[in-house]
Amino acid sequence: MFQKLAMLVVSSLFSWSTANAGIMHSTGDINGLDLRWGHTESNQVQSFNEEQNTYINNDQVNVDYLLGNNLFVGDSINGIRHSNSNLTLAAGTYNSHLLHFDPLGTSGGQVSNSRFTFEEDIVAIILGGNYLKLSDDIFGGTGTIYQNDNSRRLEPHDFLTFESSNTLVLDRLLVGKYWIDNARVITQTVPEPGPMALFCLGLLGLAGSRVYASKKSKS
Repeated sequence: MFQKLAMLVVSSLFSWSTANAGIMHSTGDINGLDLRWGHTESNQVQSFNEEQNTYINNDQVNVDYLLGNNLFVGDSINGIRHSNSNLTLAAGTYNSHLLHFDPLGTSGGQVSNSRFTFEEDIVAIILGGNYLKLSDDIFGGTGTIYQNDNSRRLEPHDFLTFESSNTLVLDRLLVGKYWIDNARVITQTVPEPGPMALFCLGLLGLAGSRVYASKKSKS
């Protein structure tokens, strides 16, 4: 009986469900927002959780910075004028998050030292307008309207620091009239135990305690 229960627990743990995760302090719900220039403005960088638990195939999504390739903890990185890295995500399940800077008014703006921490480790960053546009249909929010040209990218005068495995610091963003700064941050989905696995772990603990008590009484 104890061995059968143990096998059930093991099989349940292998069928974990994936967890929703996101930015520690997001601005709000991205679904249905109009993120074109002049529609969702703020003098601070806004942060949104996009699609979560999204499975993609090999080479389906192009990225500008990829962990272990041209992205390492401690790196300072620049924006991209034209996306041409040819780096792609490996097959797997990912969560997407968007950083959005569209300052109030029409004269442009600047922001410095904005820190964003995610619940999971960062695996890739998309900064160029072309790769952002290509990934909108995969990672974009439901009903969200994105700027449909390259005027939404981070440029070479924009600086970021990959401070830790799950933290980005926007050291400086400069945005001009009619421009938006966008960065799409991709994190790796980490599975969590489903209800069945937790239930079976409880049963296993209970059965183990009974076996121990039985052996102790016989001795």
